[in-house]
Amino acid sequence: MSELLRQIVDVVSLTKPRLSSLVIFTTAIGILVAPGTMPFGDALWGVLLSTLIVASGTVLNMYIERDVDALMTRTASRPLPDGRLKPAVALWFGIALLVIAVPLMVLKVNLLTLGLGLMAWTVYLFWYTPLKRRSVGAVYVGAIPGATPVVMGWTAATGTIDPVAVALFGILFMWQIPHFIAISMFRREEYERAGLKVLPVEYGDQVSLWHMVGTSLGLVAATLAPVWFDVGGPLYMVTASLLAVVALTGALWGIPARAGSRWARGYFFGTLVYLPLLLGVLALDVL
Repeated sequence: MSELLRQIVDVVSLTKPRLSSLVIFTTAIGILVAPGTMPFGDALWGVLLSTLIVASGTVLNMYIERDVDALMTRTASRPLPDGRLKPAVALWFGIALLVIAVPLMVLKVNLLTLGLGLMAWTVYLFWYTPLKRRSVGAVYVGAIPGATPVVMGWTAATGTIDPVAVALFGILFMWQIPHFIAISMFRREEYERAGLKVLPVEYGDQVSLWHMVGTSLGLVAATLAPVWFDVGGPLYMVTASLLAVVALTGALWGIPARAGSRWARGYFFGTLVYLPLLLGVLALDVL
């Protein structure tokens, strides 16, 4: 690989491609589930510009947390802590993405979607990022920007926020809590070394597990909420019910001394299947 190509790959990696792919997916789901039919070109602009705003936040987060990333095994090889890119590159790249996205969002989508994107960007960078070193509550704050793209997709298509959009937000919000607690359990030592406040480090496995059970119950309610608003048919209702039972059972399984890194890792990977399956079936059922 040439040096130029390697640098391009490193710059792109600052956007956290796996996270960006989740943003693309959830924004598209918001558009697909929304009432009416959005022209493909308009939908493409909505997904692209929403992704650019979120990517700006992730790049600037990489810039801010480069010292923390250097202390964690899973992030130490990223371009900034590894020294392959200068911090200024990430700073200006992150700013450039936002500068490009904002006026285009006004012209090609709508102000409401832009407002939601800027809200998520602000919460992620200026509330969630510093809070990670101060409070375990950061996981709940971080779930706000993480759940916003699906609403941005909805507002891009409709220009409004209604109870269904809130229900979709609830699914993404509640899904993130047990998902993150699980990863912080099997990577406990890394989070502790980096000085980040997470439940397993501060309060131990049992408290963490009960948080997972409580938020899994919330996920059950959020998962079934679209049905209450007549969104999603029998296929979604059956799939959502089965997945809700699996999620709650999985969380309860860890309580009686079964919890450990192996269980937490398995639960984490289970959540990676849960979300695309649930939202994919919802979109299929609505269409």
